[in-house]
This record gives sequence, C-alpha cells and structure tokens, in this order.
Amino acid sequence: MFDLLFISSAHCTQELLAKEIEELGVSDVRIGHYGIFVPKTMDNVYLVNYLSRLANRVLWPIAQFSCRHKEDLYQESRTINWDAFLTVQKTFAIDANVSHPNLRNSLFAAQVLKDAICDHFWDKCDERPSVDTKKPDLQLNLFIHKGRATISLDTSGAPLYKRGWKQEGGIATIPETLAATLLKLSGFTAKEVLCDPFCGAGTLLIEAACIATNTPAGYFRKEWGFLSHPDFDQKRWLEIKTSWDAKRIPCPSICAIGADKDPNMVALSQRHLQKTGFSKQVIVCKSEVAHFKPPCLPTLIVTDPPFGKRMMQSNDLIACFNQFLKVNCLATPFAYLLYPSDKGAQLERNGMQILKRWPLTHGGLDVSLFCVQHTI
Repeated sequence: MFDLLFISSAHCTQELLAKEIEELGVSDVRIGHYGIFVPKTMDNVYLVNYLSRLANRVLWPIAQFSCRHKEDLYQESRTINWDAFLTVQKTFAIDANVSHPNLRNSLFAAQVLKDAICDHFWDKCDERPSVDTKKPDLQLNLFIHKGRATISLDTSGAPLYKRGWKQEGGIATIPETLAATLLKLSGFTAKEVLCDPFCGAGTLLIEAACIATNTPAGYFRKEWGFLSHPDFDQKRWLEIKTSWDAKRIPCPSICAIGADKDPNMVALSQRHLQKTGFSKQVIVCKSEVAHFKPPCLPTLIVTDPPFGKRMMQSNDLIACFNQFLKVNCLATPFAYLLYPSDKGAQLERNGMQILKRWPLTHGGLDVSLFCVQHTI
C-alpha cells in the first residue's frame, strides 16, 4: 500500500475514523489495523491533519522493503534519497514500531535507521544531521511487521491530539482525540448542552465547543510536519485552511457546563477557555460532584471520572455521581462515562444500569465508554 497514506488512530476507533474522513469528502477509505488508508495526495494530507478530530498521525510512505535483519534495514535505508527530505543543517527524529525476532526492539531499529541516514550524509559531505526528539524538523516513522519495513514521513509532526491550546506539563489529562471519540459515540451535536462534572483541564468541554462552532480540530495549531514536505504547496494549503475556517459558526448560547473540586484545575480550564475564545459559551464551576448544581439544564452527560492513580474511594465517587444524576438530570435519562472495562459491576452495584459499552484505551489501560441509566 505504498500509494496510500496511513492515518493512525486509537484502538477500536478505526470505523469511527473512517466515517469521519469520508464525511470530509475523502474517497476510497480502507480500514486497517490501528488506522485507515486513503489515497496519497497532498490535499488529503492537509484535510486530515487540519480537520480530523479522531486521527493520531498522518503518515506518507517513502520506502518499503523486505526486512528480516538489521543489515536489511541499514542497507535498504542507505539507498533512499535522503537529500530530498533532509539537510545536515536540519534535525530529525524517528518513531519506530517494530515486531520481528531479529530486531531486538523498536529503539534498536530506530538506531539502525538513524545510523543509515547519518552515514548517507557523512559519505557525501563529511557532516551529519542531528537528532532532536522534542522538536525535529523532520519526523520519521518506521514500521516493521511480518518481514516488511515501511519508512514514512510523519506529516503531522506532533501527534494530532496536541491541538495547540492546552498548557503542556502538569497533571495528565484526557487526550483531545479520546475526548472527541467520547463525544462522537455519545451523539453530541451543536443542539446539546454538555455537562462534565469531572471536567479537569476542560478537554471535553472545549472539544464540545469546537464541534458546536464547527471549529477545525487543528485551528489552534501553528506547526505541522507537512510544512517541510518536498511537495508542500503553501498556496493550496492556505486555500484549504481558509475555506474551512470560513465555515466556523457562532455559538449563541451555553454549549457546555463543567465542574471540578480542584481549584487549580478549574483555573486551568478557565485559562484554556480564554485561550480558545470559548469562555462565554462554556461555564466551569468549582464543586464536588455530590454538591454540583448545574447553572442551566444539561441535555447530555459525558465525563471521564478519576480512576487509577487519580481515584479516591471509587465506590463513594460513583455513588456520588449517581446521586448527582438523580437530583440534577431527571430530564436526561442516560449518561456516558469513561471507566475501567473490568469495573462495570461496580457501576451496577452503585445503582446504574449499563445499556451499552464501547471498548477503548486510555493511558495504556483497557477502558470502556459506558452508557448508563441512573436509578430513581
């Protein structure tokens, strides 16, 4: 599939991603393992990177070959015309995903590819490009599976869950791509008033505001891997970006409500709302879930309650959440919450009927989005 782009996604979200990409007008979408394939065009690179709320990365293959030993990887990589993508003045990094007994691990394979690239330039000009894992000029992806290697340009650069508005560092929060997945599965539209009583940094709230205002997923990003692509066309990129930016619509009323018991997280979410310009469309309150009184009537409850290292006494938390639903959300029969997949019985013990569940992953954990009905 050398003539196709590979768009990676989180586990179990390939079909959702395929539907989203088709709705953007991209044709010939094929579902693969941990992602989808689409025709290899620069227009698709621009569209998917800028508009997809679910994609992780957009990869442009530049070489494919048989690879069963490190010598295969080194020698074949030396034959690539690296001058088309890189100079000794620029930096690069390699993200590797390798499954082969003769290549010890992904880090080892990335080192072999790095050596091949550096030796290519050393033989030509006695200089080597440098590696910069934090902010490279060129991000490469190496994938080896069943004896076949694929080397790709990562046209996204930083992963696409980095939308450009979230403050880096600090406490781990739900990735924007996962937040968008929860909203997609729960059926959120611009007509809804979302409520997240465990809002943290405000990720679900801001993703909802972006959907409600038709704001492109990449609207707040400034840096893209495709800007250094040999076929990058500044005029065409700006045409596509401008045309989609013009489709943004105002949000005349409140589209989301959130709460968190931690004043630092409330302050952080409010800074994020100011940065994105959604502070008038989204309300955030300092409150524990047991005492939270939404300032207006929510029509959809979607949340990512604390669990794992973030978890208080889980039974108490879930019981408080169920009580919140009974008191404040009688007009909203269902709620959606992301929770460990093996904790469904805990939800039921605390008075929730599970109507449906979707398996997902979050921070390496097996989780599910549970659609629950609270009891009266």
